[in-house]
Amino acid sequence: MKAVIARVKDLLISPKTEWDVIGAEDVAPRRLVAGFVAPMLAIPAVATVVGLSVVGVGGVAVPLVPVVVSAIVFYVLAVAGIVLFAAAISFMAPRFGGQASFRQALKVSAYSITAATLAGVTVAIPALGIFATIGAVYSLYLLFLGAPKVMHASGASAVNFSIVTTMTAVVFALVAGLAAMAVMLAAGVPPERLTSYTSVDGAEAASAATERVKAETAVLPPEAGKLRDAPAATVTTGDLRDAAPVKLAGLDRVSVSVERSGVGGARTVRLEADYQRGARYISLQVILSASIAQTIGFGGASTSEYDLETTDGYARRRRIGDAIVTEEWNNTSGTGSYGRLVNDRFYVKAAGRGGISPAELRKAVELFGQGTLAQFEAES
Repeated sequence: MKAVIARVKDLLISPKTEWDVIGAEDVAPRRLVAGFVAPMLAIPAVATVVGLSVVGVGGVAVPLVPVVVSAIVFYVLAVAGIVLFAAAISFMAPRFGGQASFRQALKVSAYSITAATLAGVTVAIPALGIFATIGAVYSLYLLFLGAPKVMHASGASAVNFSIVTTMTAVVFALVAGLAAMAVMLAAGVPPERLTSYTSVDGAEAASAATERVKAETAVLPPEAGKLRDAPAATVTTGDLRDAAPVKLAGLDRVSVSVERSGVGGARTVRLEADYQRGARYISLQVILSASIAQTIGFGGASTSEYDLETTDGYARRRRIGDAIVTEEWNNTSGTGSYGRLVNDRFYVKAAGRGGISPAELRKAVELFGQGTLAQFEAES
């Protein structure tokens, strides 16, 4: 492990001289894969499990089993990808004055992933995703430097070899990314969890029985997707904070805020409120924005519908009337959310925990209808 840490440090701090050292080393492919590639690729794999099933997306954890299965498959495919990329490097090297050597090419392929895999730890915390991007870019830089050195490409063609090798790596990365997403979807990870991150606090909560969930989330009538008059949530005082009722599902309102941003057609009005009594908690969002569909990751005619049920809960997205409705529930943690997007610009979402039922979340969202929308439009 000390050798791995030292190699990582030297590649990140002084890559030019470290590639010279690497090029002169004689290391067996199996030893390189087992001693360096395997532990480095474990970082993003484990971080994925932590990010989806421990931290959760929007505070709601994805069932552990499908996430672990997808992480294992991703890990195996990633190792195979490193080997295949090495074969591609070895194949291309002679065309740029270099030497065809799989052993040398595997060193290039294996060590160039250093920065990207190390930054993969940020997968567990979506807010730090920028560092994953920085790591990927730095890995491409490592590859650009190392490929001609280790494969002994001639001076005149070294730069071209670096460019072609780097472009090939980008193609491999795109294919690997699509494969990883396909694996997660096949393993049962809800599509929405891979594309949207919303603000719902995570916490300990009581578990809910599967039968209770099914009973409380039966197929909704078409009217559920329509904006209706909702006196309980209609603003009458001119203060948008009053749109959030003082009590919701028997809980007391403990905080409320209104945020306005943008100008003209880009105007966004956002109302957020928290409700709590004991362990029971609901987080409410009401947003009017022309760009909200893009922000939350769905909307428009191309939006897909899905209905996923597991022994641990469910995730659904469907069209009901003129709305797109999303539902998520986790039986183990007793957490979930219900959201409704109307006309790609008016979005209401309630998320809860601590004994809150899916039916209560749905009723909370349905409080906000035409009256609330009219007041929000007056602000936009």
